[in-house]
Amino acid sequence: MINDNIEIFVPGRICLFGEHSDWAGGYRRINSAVGRGYCIICGTSQGLYTRAKASSDRFIFHSSDSAQKRLTLDVEMGGDNLLALAQEGGFWGYAAGVAYQALTHYHVGGIEIDNYRTDLPVKY
Repeated sequence: MINDNIEIFVPGRICLFGEHSDWAGGYRRINSAVGRGYCIICGTSQGLYTRAKASSDRFIFHSSDSAQKRLTLDVEMGGDNLLALAQEGGFWGYAAGVAYQALTHYHVGGIEIDNYRTDLPVKY
């Protein structure tokens, strides 16, 4: 039997100069009016530890808030649901926005993600 879970580690990074200009500069491909950015970044051994598996039609995300209280989001993997949640902002807004982008650009199915450990410092 094949294990359908995948273990993922996403390392953090330290932006020494030019916050977000490394990835945001990609917008220059579609809009030449976006100015050139520069950045200096370095990786770190701290990061996000996650388990993920396919889900038929749900976006399920387990995480912890800044007080380490475990929280779960469970919504239909549908564009209207995810977009509305992303536009609300709040704790789940970013995750819903990423799921919405993956759904609309890559037509993916559902997914269950468990961010069971994070050792990155939290910025307030």
